[in-house]
Amino acid sequence: MRNPIASILGGNRVAFLLVFLGVTGVLVFVSWWVIAFVNDQVAENQPMTAAELELSPIYVNFTTDIDAYVDAESYLAMAAYQQEFQQPQNVQVLVGLTTQEINGYMLNHVVGGLRVNCTYCHSLANFAAEEWVNPETGELATVEMENRANARRHLQLVQDLNRNWLANLDELTDAKHPSGVQMSCATCHYGQPNPQSWPDRQPTLPNDFRLPLDQSLTAENVDYLNVNARSDISLDRVQYQQNVMYHMNTALNVGCTHCHNSRYFPSREVPAIHYAQNMLQMTQYIWQEYGESINGVELGDQSPSCTLCHAGNVIPPGAVRSADLLPAALVALNLDE
Repeated sequence: MRNPIASILGGNRVAFLLVFLGVTGVLVFVSWWVIAFVNDQVAENQPMTAAELELSPIYVNFTTDIDAYVDAESYLAMAAYQQEFQQPQNVQVLVGLTTQEINGYMLNHVVGGLRVNCTYCHSLANFAAEEWVNPETGELATVEMENRANARRHLQLVQDLNRNWLANLDELTDAKHPSGVQMSCATCHYGQPNPQSWPDRQPTLPNDFRLPLDQSLTAENVDYLNVNARSDISLDRVQYQQNVMYHMNTALNVGCTHCHNSRYFPSREVPAIHYAQNMLQMTQYIWQEYGESINGVELGDQSPSCTLCHAGNVIPPGAVRSADLLPAALVALNLDE
């Protein structure tokens, strides 16, 4: 008996082809939908890479999507404060700037560097306030006040390092000019309110290794890390010196010859050895002068390291490209002017 459906479609062969094509089309559509759905889920759960985001013209290899962190209420409050006070109130570090200029710095460097909202440090009712009440709890906004005080201290840190340490690099050697990059919030924080100074696991090193920040890494003691062919020091010190070198290797993603003449390591003709020594001394200085502001009990060990800024790069990602992109209050003064 002939299939009535086949009769309508013009025969068994035609009916078979039509059914086959229909089933195939459904399977192709379902497969496409599943693949698209999985890709969408993967994209949602993975942050965009730096190549996919527009890199900031202010920073080295860093992105600042400010609108993703500042809410509409904060923008409105900032605009209202700026309209009322064209000159800022209660400014202690960013002196010489208008309120508009300070707002620009705060957005590009503090918000962009830490990826936080204005309320992380400020009362929207009065940006200049040192103390204020949390409108939701009716209690003093203790944490926000502490964040504000710490942010001010770290602005002083940025000013200090740019003026008194990075400014020295030009004078250390005539063989090579430094990059000219400057420090700002993103250089250490790199998009985190609480930066991770030391990695959880350290390649080739004990996980509890730390830089010798309690040692005298001064210009008068340049031989502290020099253990080459010396019999007057212990094997423990030799091992520790090697750990310091391994830390610098991994922190900057370089080999030994980045700083050393491989035929005679103590020689100092390679320009980078002078920069490295200056930066080690600067790291010790940070710990001695600002340690209380970067090592809160709840943060654990935040002692500074090469990794904190360099993060596997010779030029730190998050460094400001030049002094021209920072307020004059935060960079070395031009004595020629």
